Amino acid sequence: MKINIEISNQYGYNIAVYPYNNGALPSSDNAEVISKLEGKGALNVGRAESAIVDIPGMGSLLVQFMGEQKLSEYHDKFCEHPDEFDQCEQMVLIRYKTSELYWRFPSSSDNPQVTLSVNDVGTVCVGKTSAGSIRQVALPELFIPPVFSVHPMGYEPEESQQSE
Repeated sequence: MKINIEISNQYGYNIAVYPYNNGALPSSDNAEVISKLEGKGALNVGRAESAIVDIPGMGSLLVQFMGEQKLSEYHDKFCEHPDEFDQCEQMVLIRYKTSELYWRFPSSSDNPQVTLSVNDVGTVCVGKTSAGSIRQVALPELFIPPVFSVHPMGYEPEESQQSE
């Protein structure tokens, strides 16, 4: 199964799209260029693969097709009747800067597709999906486990004594 991503470019710069290359760093030789101002392009991402969209001056957008994995903290675990989002089996994560979109769709979908556009100021906009639904989520950029002390030497500083 593959997902299709259609991209339109309204930005003043060309956008480079890097398909998955067995985990190798993106190479400009493999990039598809989407022309500035009215350019359109598309890419396919297979299960357990990802793609990178490089937007000059703004950074990279990452699309990860994670298959049947779930971000469990974003589902209604204890409700009697899960909504459509919770019942969908397939997961795609779209990350741009510090914003993430979580797209879920059923395995039975033929050619699942999402439409993205980059507007004139470099903002990525989600148009529509052919199946399922999308939620905006917040994933941490860096996770520090609670076993690490706030104080690097393992002791807390003494409280200052107030003079009376």
